[in-house]
Amino acid sequence: MNRLRLIGAFLCAAAVSHAAWFKGNTHTHTINSDGNATSDVVARWYREHGYQFVVITDHEYLTAVAPLNALFARDGQFLVIAGQEVTQHLGRSRDPRDPTNRPACHVNALNSRRVVVPLGGTAGKAFGFAPPEMTMAETYARNLAEIRAAGGIAQVNHPNWKWSVRLEDLLGLPDDTLFEIWNGHPAINNLGGADEDGNIAPSAEALWDSLLSKGRRIWGVAADDSHYFYHLAETPGPKPGQAWVVVRADQLGAESITAAMARGDFYSSTGVVIDEITSTGGAVSLQLNGQPSGPRFLTKFIGREGRVLAEVPGLHPRYAIKGDEGYVRAHVTDSNGLQAWTQPVFVAGR
Repeated sequence: MNRLRLIGAFLCAAAVSHAAWFKGNTHTHTINSDGNATSDVVARWYREHGYQFVVITDHEYLTAVAPLNALFARDGQFLVIAGQEVTQHLGRSRDPRDPTNRPACHVNALNSRRVVVPLGGTAGKAFGFAPPEMTMAETYARNLAEIRAAGGIAQVNHPNWKWSVRLEDLLGLPDDTLFEIWNGHPAINNLGGADEDGNIAPSAEALWDSLLSKGRRIWGVAADDSHYFYHLAETPGPKPGQAWVVVRADQLGAESITAAMARGDFYSSTGVVIDEITSTGGAVSLQLNGQPSGPRFLTKFIGREGRVLAEVPGLHPRYAIKGDEGYVRAHVTDSNGLQAWTQPVFVAGR
């Protein structure tokens, strides 16, 4: 008889019966870098719009969150978590047609204790340019190690911004790294594309599938990358409320939230709500939040190399694992274009 061993973020409901879901944003800017609002305005916006936590990730600046939590935090209701965007760029261009474009390899540090200075940067000054001889993979390795040393967990940001990141740059990422598959900034190129010479950049989601297919345990994140908080209806640009994560944790605390994310116990969304995710009995099942008269849902179950294993309509999609998928994750789209992504469940064999 064939036997499956499932390794993944989501366990049976009984195993997490004391856990709760917490909605949060992991990529946020204030006037302490290139945002247009103070940290108290930012924290207030997220609290008043139904979030349970926000990570403030200014460039090379670690916001003191204790005063913000004294003002806004409520037990089990809202929390501000410290963070930073490590604003690293390569020291040279990789495109002879654009010699001044030095690719970006930005990484967020979530719940870190100190500022991580990027290669070639200085404390208190945003951006750093790595030595020209360093590869992007080497800069990622260095900065992720520094983030871990600072007590944080790492989130690789917007790989397709300026078409910066290639698959070979990412192959050395350690397991349990977070990876932005959807960024709410309007200039990030989430969906990838081809240029006039036929050079194809895959979508951020396809890059994620390539990493998963090579056995990397990487968790997919959706985030705002919010900068603008005033006159939102009239102002184009990177606004709040575009994309988020929903984390399953035993309590609303910085350590609990980031530990849950590091083990992949969360889903990502631009508006689809998932009430429950289970991977038991050789199947992956979702319970979506909706009504018969409301939006309709289509769930794609996806496996190795991004192969669509099944497409299932409705509020209760389920996929029975066969054993040769490599991993199984779900991508849900509703009839208004809103999306959600679950983390992969790895299929260890038959």
